[in-house]
Amino acid sequence: MLKSLTPWKNQRDSGLMEVAPQDELAQFRTNFDRMLSKMWSADLDDSWNNGWGCEVQDTEDEIVVRAEAPGFEPDEIDVKLSPGRLVMQAEHKTEHDTSENGNGHFSSYGKFYRSMSVPAGIEADNIEAIYKNGIVEVHLPKGEEAKAKRIAVKAQ
Repeated sequence: MLKSLTPWKNQRDSGLMEVAPQDELAQFRTNFDRMLSKMWSADLDDSWNNGWGCEVQDTEDEIVVRAEAPGFEPDEIDVKLSPGRLVMQAEHKTEHDTSENGNGHFSSYGKFYRSMSVPAGIEADNIEAIYKNGIVEVHLPKGEEAKAKRIAVKAQ
């Protein structure tokens, strides 16, 4: 009677393969480690277009990066181009007293960081960064070295 109430006993009796609980835990751990490894890998370029609040548009003449960064002031945002890498970051901490006698205290903290690979040949002196309505927009003009070259495909 009790045998019919135990799910793993029913699976064995019905011809299904029994999975030991420690194997399920090992499989969960493997999947979780794989997910974390992907998420924290050294090159997160794929994440720019996959729901991280960023968009990259690559045209013939420039790369335009738009990133959500609400709650910052333009002077708090730092945009840097190093060889092969664009980094956008900002951080701020605000503290307010919420009562007249100083008994109430409110503090907020905000941090923003995005980094991506960029091709060689970006015209660093002509980069433009704009902050409007919580969006950082960076225009990276391409020099001749960074522009795509059309390669003819020959039939044989």
